[in-house]
Amino acid sequence: MSSNPSTSGGSGGNSGGGGGGGLVVLARCVFAPHFDSDQGAAHFAAVHKVFGASNVSKLLLHLPVQRRHDAVVTICYEAQARLRDPVYGCVSHIFALQQQIFLTIHISGHRSPPSPL
Repeated sequence: MSSNPSTSGGSGGNSGGGGGGGLVVLARCVFAPHFDSDQGAAHFAAVHKVFGASNVSKLLLHLPVQRRHDAVVTICYEAQARLRDPVYGCVSHIFALQQQIFLTIHISGHRSPPSPL
């Protein structure tokens, strides 16, 4: 996720000749440092559709700057999971991981322990 706001989009309604008013807006945008040009639009669209950009913006503004990137990564993951599975979202993936752990423990309990080296 890029920290360069100029790669995040176009002019954003800049009707003048020179400037780049859209870039000024992007530079102030709380989302700009966290959404790159490659998949940023798709990730932002998912976040906006599931949680609402305004809600996420308010949440990010209440976090310390150094914790925002981790929050955005998590929110993006949760939004994409919710779009894939509208009922369970990321909980279905967590459940699958818990099942793998359970099966691993169960299988390893029926084997003899490995010999120490």
